[in-house]
Amino acid sequence: MRGIRTFGGKKKAPRAHAGSAGLIATFLIAIAGILAGAFSAYVGEQGAAAKARRMEPTHAVVPAFASTFAGDQLRDVQLGVDATEKAREAIVRRVIENASLERLPAPEAMSQVYGPPPGKPKIIVIFDDIGIDKRAFDQVMKLPGPVTVSFLPYAKDVDRLAAFAKARGDAIMLHLPMEPVGDADPGPNALYSDMSEATFRRALEWNLDRFNGYVGVNNHMGSRLTANERLMKIALEAVAERGLFFLDSVTTHNTVARRAGKAVGAEVFSRDVFIDAHADRKSVIKQLAQVEAIARETGYVVAIAHPYAETIDVIGPWLTSAPMRGFELAPITALVEMKRAKEPPVVAAAPELRL
Repeated sequence: MRGIRTFGGKKKAPRAHAGSAGLIATFLIAIAGILAGAFSAYVGEQGAAAKARRMEPTHAVVPAFASTFAGDQLRDVQLGVDATEKAREAIVRRVIENASLERLPAPEAMSQVYGPPPGKPKIIVIFDDIGIDKRAFDQVMKLPGPVTVSFLPYAKDVDRLAAFAKARGDAIMLHLPMEPVGDADPGPNALYSDMSEATFRRALEWNLDRFNGYVGVNNHMGSRLTANERLMKIALEAVAERGLFFLDSVTTHNTVARRAGKAVGAEVFSRDVFIDAHADRKSVIKQLAQVEAIARETGYVVAIAHPYAETIDVIGPWLTSAPMRGFELAPITALVEMKRAKEPPVVAAAPELRL
């Protein structure tokens, strides 16, 4: 390295190590700044998002789907769930209502009731409405996994598609068509509240028999039917008899799925976030930030997405990078395993009582 010439014409010994270290440090700081900026642009920084919400109240996430189903972003915690589930519901609601997690810590009593499960926060993404559009199915199958894929039972070749997804390592669900509020068509052989009980049961069995290998059922539409406790008991009893669980898509704040499930002994879970209620890039990114916040706060999150082109475009890179941000991608069966792990084992009092 050349020396630095002084005013007297002599060369001064170079300070090579200090200069190089300074350049390297400057370079690393610049790279770190670029990466941090890219991440912030992708999922949104909490402080900036909170400020934007104060300035632009029309961009609030909570009523995002209200134009289609009134209140379907709301969560009903008054449905007879246990204290642990209620505590988590309160945390989820706090995140969804855009409260600042730093300024609104969980109450001490809640912290004692609810503790996140051990390990990395789990992200459970369910893709609904699968099977009708084969090109969309192919795009979902190219995403990092595992994910959960919920098939419409009236889709053509649904058994073959479900088997393909299962072989890839994804969890399979049946997306049961149910009557909505309004004029939207849930599809053939959907369950309606004005059916006779015999007709309702026949339609239910037709749907449940359409393909094999699914681990649970969630509702397609259903904002009217999931508010009908009598019919939900019939549906959930049939689901439970097959050894399956039900995931409430929560398309209405009037849902009685949990209460009906408890009455007939069915396992019922609920989604936390609709990722693409508005299928545009900006909205999807906002919802994914919400997904991450809930996962970090509670240990897991259940998010529903659809195979829209805009969703696939954003969620692909997000799923790829999620493990690097400390998350674990998990199928819906992980939720069942977490719940059952918390329940004490049932031991019969005598050998003749074992089932």
